[in-house]
Formats: sequence, structure tokens, C-alpha cells
Amino acid sequence: MYLPVREDVQVWCERGIPTRAVWRGERWRVIDRPTRQEGGLWEAWRFTARSDQDHRTIILDVEWVDGRWALTAAFE
Repeated sequence: MYLPVREDVQVWCERGIPTRAVWRGERWRVIDRPTRQEGGLWEAWRFTARSDQDHRTIILDVEWVDGRWALTAAFE
């Protein structure tokens, strides 16, 4: 299910690549190789993450805008 969103999200990176995130107070760990989205005005990534809370899996699209990460879409 596609969930269009535009919310702040915290993203941690290692060597410039997302490894984990916190969205709506829930911790998520990246479980695939993140894909850099090309052609945009900002740094943007898509990755699959698993919840630390209940192990749900979700695909997140994030962008680095004005010094912070923004979640632009989520797919359940």
C-alpha cells in the first residue's frame, strides 16, 4: 500500500548510505542496499527497512532537504 507522506524522519548513515531510521517514534533498520534516487534537486534514497518493534517491513523514500531528512513516501 502506497502512503504519500511529507514528514520529518531521522536517518543515520554510514559512509553516506542510510543504515537506520526513526519515523513516528518507531526505529527501523535498513535491510537491503539503499538506492540513490537520481535527477532530483536534493539527495534522495529509497530503501527497505524492518521495524525493531514488531518486524514489519516497509519501503521508505527519503530526501535531505534544508539540513534535515524528510520522508516523502512509504510503501507497506
